Parts: sequence; C-alpha cells; structure tokens
Amino acid sequence: MVETASDRTSPRIQQLSFFLENRLGALRDICRRLENESIEIRALSIHESADHAVIRIVVDKPSAARLSLEREGHPVFENELLGVALPNDAASSMQQVLQRLLMGEVDIKYVYSLIGPVDDRPVMLLKVENADWASHVLVEDGFVLVNQDEIV
Repeated sequence: MVETASDRTSPRIQQLSFFLENRLGALRDICRRLENESIEIRALSIHESADHAVIRIVVDKPSAARLSLEREGHPVFENELLGVALPNDAASSMQQVLQRLLMGEVDIKYVYSLIGPVDDRPVMLLKVENADWASHVLVEDGFVLVNQDEIV
C-alpha cells in the first residue's frame, strides 16, 4: 500500500534553490556568507545561463541557510529530495537505482551527488515526481534512504 504524504515515514532531504546573478565572485560570496554562519554546503548543483544561474544546494542547516539567503535578497525555493546510500561500487549501484525507479514508473526530474559520504557510502540525490512512491520502490528493493540529519 502506498503511503500518503501525511503518513509519510521515509526520509527526505531539504534542497534550497535560488537565482544568482552570473557574475564573477557571486557564488564565492554566497559560500563565504554561509561559511561565516557555520552552515556547511553538502551538495551543490549549478545550472547556468547567460545572465543568471539556478543554484541548488543541500546544507546541514536548511532553515538558517534560507534566512541568510533571503536577507541577501535571494528568494529561496524549497524542494524535498530522496537521498539513496549506494554500496561502494557506485557505478553499478547508480544503474540499479535508476533501473528500479524505471521499473516502478518513477519520473526522475534530476540527480546529483552528495559531497562526502554517509557512513562511508556515496549518496545519490534525486528529485522525483512522486517521492512517496519512489521511496517505497527503493526501500522494497533493499536500498537505504538517507535523511537530513545523516548528511552532517
């Protein structure tokens, strides 16, 4: 039986997204600001265009990071990601995760990796259409999901 969002028990990871002017030093300034507030970036994805970039980050303190970014005038959007701990043979494991989600008819929006392992295992971050169903599919197949507290 598929869980509803209100009954959700599977782990999730908060991702923050914001626009950043495409200029020299802009990303460095953001990183420095977060570092000065003792906020660690654990994953980063940048999608660049001519005049701006969409920055996606996973941090150890999402609420504090959101406030910091908003104080600097960056509207912040939050999304939930699934974090899947992979066995040390990451290349084969990523293929297994993707194959299992395909078999479960889960629509993957994007994927990137966590900076640094969790329990000595690489972690794959996924934005999917139906996170509850994707969680069910992966856990049923024996994959271990990672939550926000484990990425510190």
